[in-house]
Amino acid sequence: MKKTLLATALLALFSLSVSANQSVHINPQTLSAVQWQDIEFSKNVKTELSANQNQTFTRSFAGTESPVVAYRIPANQGALTIDIYSQIIDGNVFIPNAVVLDANFNVAASYPSSMFKFQEERGMLPNRFTAELNLTPVSGQDYIYLLIYTTQQDLGKTTTVPHPAKIYAKAMGNQPPAINDIEVKHSRSGEIVVNVSNEQGTRFIGLDDILPTKSSKKMTAVGATVDGSAAHSKAINTPVDKDTEAYFNQAVTKALKAKDINKALNLVNEAEKLGLKSPRQIFLKNVNSN
Repeated sequence: MKKTLLATALLALFSLSVSANQSVHINPQTLSAVQWQDIEFSKNVKTELSANQNQTFTRSFAGTESPVVAYRIPANQGALTIDIYSQIIDGNVFIPNAVVLDANFNVAASYPSSMFKFQEERGMLPNRFTAELNLTPVSGQDYIYLLIYTTQQDLGKTTTVPHPAKIYAKAMGNQPPAINDIEVKHSRSGEIVVNVSNEQGTRFIGLDDILPTKSSKKMTAVGATVDGSAAHSKAINTPVDKDTEAYFNQAVTKALKAKDINKALNLVNEAEKLGLKSPRQIFLKNVNSN
């Protein structure tokens, strides 16, 4: 039993690390023309997209000029859960990819289209692709930023969805009719719905702010000339103080006591980005002892 639990935990940790390493690099200078929409908590925000909204700066990481949805989200009110869905409209769908930027416009987390899962029509909700982002903004940030776009690779694909008659029959408890399903084209047009709520997050955003270099950092406005990726790299190479290590050790221990393995794995992953080894040791020790 112990070996099975340990193997499962290690596999989850490896999978988490792979998804976290799927990075996107954006120079903050390119964001000067982006119109950021402010988000209110617990309200659905709908944004329509079309090809005439293509943004040239996406070509370097998306392989094409994609329409972009851009949100500015309050980051000083605790942990966040961000629900995103893109509905299928008239046989077309915008396949989302998402990037979260910290207060300094450094890319902090990337969510490729593979993390957006198809969900069938149910109740008032249409056929859609959805993802839930669980984030914890580190203190000292007023806002974090969310970019949603599509890629050339996604545009070259289609998705097969159940015919509405089959969905209706299943909902009524009847045998679905023998009719073909519907092939949906991936498109530059569509509708994105985002809902942000104050709930427990497991992905830390803005870790640079808890490093010893915090006092020397300067918040960078959109369009500034500072290269955010260079600033992020410098911070990661700075030795981490004992208070930060103790913070992660305690947080991992607390998550494990609460049997929240996913949160513990996220904490271990974020700690290792800072060069910390003790959180992983604590995680493995606790899992192996159960």
